[in-house]
Amino acid sequence: MADRADLINQLAASMGAGQFAQTKFEGSRFDADTGTLYCEGMAISASVADEAIKHFQTVKAKCDISEPASRQMAMIYQCAIEAIKLMQNSKVKNFLAEEFAAGNLS
Repeated sequence: MADRADLINQLAASMGAGQFAQTKFEGSRFDADTGTLYCEGMAISASVADEAIKHFQTVKAKCDISEPASRQMAMIYQCAIEAIKLMQNSKVKNFLAEEFAAGNLS
């Protein structure tokens, strides 16, 4: 069982203070039940993921796809957008929850 400080820090992280709270979460994991990604001591909620999609769509729209370097950046932004959307897909969330419950994911 986690000690008191760990429980407090985990609660703080889950409430959005993850960037400030010292947590002992594994390197990176996705909680399919809540749609929260835990990585590097931060809890990234579904609403933050939605903001990230909007941000990447905005910067992608500024890319000039006629230039090779800018087109490459547009593809990188699109990759991030699709990865976040995939993380939010209910079928993927259900699959990850099943894998985690089966002990196949840590």
